[in-house]
Amino acid sequence: MPRIALALLLLTHGTLAGCGGDLPERGTDACRPLHLEAAPPAASLVLIVNDTMRRDRVGAYGGPARTPVFDAFAGENLLFRRASTPAPWTKPAVASLFTALYPSQHGVRDDPRLPARNGDAGRVRSADVLATSLVTLAEVLRDAGFRTAAFVSNPWMGRPFGFDQGFEHYDDGFARFDAPGEVVSRAGLDWLAGLGTDERFFLYLHYVDAHQPYGRLSTAEVLSRREQLEADRRPISPEARAILRELRTEGGESLLLATPAHPSRALIELAYDRGISEFDAALGSFLQGLASHPADARTAVVITSDHGEALFERGYGNHARALHEDELAIPLAARLPGVRAGDRVVDCPVTLIDVMPTICHYFGLACPATATGRSWLVDAQGPHDADAGLAADRYVAAEGVPGLPEHRAIRNRRFKLIYEPGGRLGPNLVRDVEAGRRYPYSLYDLDADPGETRNLLAEVPHAEETEEAFATLSTALPEVVPPFDTPAPASAPLDPDLEQRLRDLGYTAE
Repeated sequence: MPRIALALLLLTHGTLAGCGGDLPERGTDACRPLHLEAAPPAASLVLIVNDTMRRDRVGAYGGPARTPVFDAFAGENLLFRRASTPAPWTKPAVASLFTALYPSQHGVRDDPRLPARNGDAGRVRSADVLATSLVTLAEVLRDAGFRTAAFVSNPWMGRPFGFDQGFEHYDDGFARFDAPGEVVSRAGLDWLAGLGTDERFFLYLHYVDAHQPYGRLSTAEVLSRREQLEADRRPISPEARAILRELRTEGGESLLLATPAHPSRALIELAYDRGISEFDAALGSFLQGLASHPADARTAVVITSDHGEALFERGYGNHARALHEDELAIPLAARLPGVRAGDRVVDCPVTLIDVMPTICHYFGLACPATATGRSWLVDAQGPHDADAGLAADRYVAAEGVPGLPEHRAIRNRRFKLIYEPGGRLGPNLVRDVEAGRRYPYSLYDLDADPGETRNLLAEVPHAEETEEAFATLSTALPEVVPPFDTPAPASAPLDPDLEQRLRDLGYTAE
């Protein structure tokens, strides 16, 4: 029995034991081309994003969250080991996903956790809008004859912010309440059921199961982990205590009050992993429904996240904080019928801005000339496009930290350089601006130190390899994001209900 079918069967019977760990190890040649046949059998596309899902917590990557459906899907299709987001929070990340542009290019970067514009404390808060002058993936597919629909549960994806461009049906109603992933899956399947058998479609689903306030834990699970939770003596910051107070049981009660749970970072991690597992269950429901749809065999499916989540490794939590891997490294798996892979596990650097060019290439459509990303595919026959295909020596960037547009990270397959002239964020959520001016760079060897615990530039004397990596990456840093005529900024107000929903999710200042 195929692993995806087995995982769905286990899920239906209530078993959520992860089946990660049996995926092949990466090899030195895991950057081999993804060849696109002349006529791929896929006619439609499903793009699935689970908000706030960091890569190293997912079972397929060796993480502790129970994700049998994602793991099985990845095992049967393509799994990208080095996928990253161009921004550490939803709005700029999804804008990049939809336009194949970096945040400084599309201009969607503003976060209302910053003070109200013009310093007017009484002014209605507002946030950036995705410009209508930019061409989105949905617009490209709609104009090619695809039926287009989106079901989104993050309030940043609401219509006022411009993400509905190109969608014939755009449902942001889930964004105003805590929509379980199962509700989003059902809505997507209901829309598919209303299509004609031969209609091509693009369906976008955006889940928030892993987002704060994280997943709900049962009393039995807390009791079964009691020894582990009580053994965790890592320091708890005021921010972590605030998150702990928001954790809930499956019945909606305060987890700390309703159970003998020890307030610890381990408890936060357990709840976070539960949110990922809840998404995985919802993903199983959707894929099971899609499997019974006549278009299933002719549908490409891409599953990823918009960004990760800091879990207090550096003293702070949440996201939209910095450019470390806990916020940037994301899972990514894809089913692309008609694509021949030398290795199902892809070990090249890829980023969300590549999704649109890849999809355009896959369906034989003209991608907007403005796209900065590159297709992962090469044609099995015909001339090779120098700007397409996987590349082991490629550079990818990240930016979009709210209020700090000059902060940027650049990485290749092994090394990563972070530039933070505004100062690194400390456990007290304060940046050391003076230190940032004097020492704005940090350099990490992601192969040897995936948790970014050793800043190689702080080790004196520098190793020759460190010097070479710094020289290469620092030279490429100003050039990795090409010049672009960024649209004039526009903003939309946050109505009181939306602002309250954002506050419930950990956004906005009081």
